[in-house]
Amino acid sequence: MQILLVDNHTLFRKGLKHVFDDSLHQFKIDDCSTISEMTKKLQTEHYDLVLLEISMTQSSGIDELIQLRSAHPDLKVAILSSEQNHMVMHRVIDSGAVGFIAKNCSRLELFRAVELIASGGTYLPAEYINPRPSIRQNEARHKTSTAILACLSKRQREVLTHLLQGKPNKNISQIMNISENTVKAHMSAIFRTLGAQNRTQAVYYAAKAGVPLNLVQKNTLEKPTANDDSLEAMDIPA
Repeated sequence: MQILLVDNHTLFRKGLKHVFDDSLHQFKIDDCSTISEMTKKLQTEHYDLVLLEISMTQSSGIDELIQLRSAHPDLKVAILSSEQNHMVMHRVIDSGAVGFIAKNCSRLELFRAVELIASGGTYLPAEYINPRPSIRQNEARHKTSTAILACLSKRQREVLTHLLQGKPNKNISQIMNISENTVKAHMSAIFRTLGAQNRTQAVYYAAKAGVPLNLVQKNTLEKPTANDDSLEAMDIPA
């Protein structure tokens, strides 16, 4: 997997590249320090994943994420952030990111996050999810992946596939040739099945239940029916 790291802190970039080179040999990492450099690299090089520091621009970073996803819809984008904020996390997932990685996470958590994203999943820190679910939500969250898929129609499984890939509702409606209202209706059914209150929780609970992306994709091929150690404290090599 080819990864592009976009961060304006030189020491952090060098340290993270060292971690990948030292421990994650299956991933090749390139880096740049500005959005304009990132844009140029994406025009000439192939990358599977962009790790984007969300606070490096004068705006919130959400606009850059949306523009990046629009220009490169098949490119996976995960957010790096020093700001551990529920609202920011919800916004980046809703805007199409496939992960939210805190810059003060341990190396082990970083490895797990990147490996999960590489396998087609979406990574969210467990502690950012609502820790006090209702009884109904708690029961829903303990369903197995087989039970979750059995509760969803074929079209809902297709929507779930796109949701896990970080696609926003507008893109899903275009891909599936249905209205955004229909997408929202399918999302509501998915939320109820997973015991989630929003997209961010739905992504997390589906991943936690072990919903395999290839199984979801396999089911969507059928014809639909009418029923349907912290990183910020890394040792930098000389």
